[in-house]
Amino acid sequence: MSHALIIDDNMIVSRAIEDRLAELGFRSFDHTWTERQAIAAAANRSPDLVVIGDSIEDGSTLKAARNIAMQRNTPILMVTADPGRTRRRLDQQATFDGLFLLNEIENAVALARATV
Repeated sequence: MSHALIIDDNMIVSRAIEDRLAELGFRSFDHTWTERQAIAAAANRSPDLVVIGDSIEDGSTLKAARNIAMQRNTPILMVTADPGRTRRRLDQQATFDGLFLLNEIENAVALARATV
């Protein structure tokens, strides 16, 4: 069974991501809206995939992702409406593949799974 953690405060986007991941075989999901919730959810149940969005109610999606990545070897996908802003927010040490459109999430998940 594959478990995904979705970190985003937009429920419409989160549900769209969940629907796409369910089509790929993910069977359980945690949805979080704050950095603290995301870190706690990952500690409570180790995700097979983390998907972060542009924003959350409190804290930073990028800080949550970094914290989770330091604790476990979990692939992280970022979904963004503004790729230019996202590239500026990522520091020089960050490495990533993409960009992927939401309808290309299958390719992104396959790439993420191959790199673990």
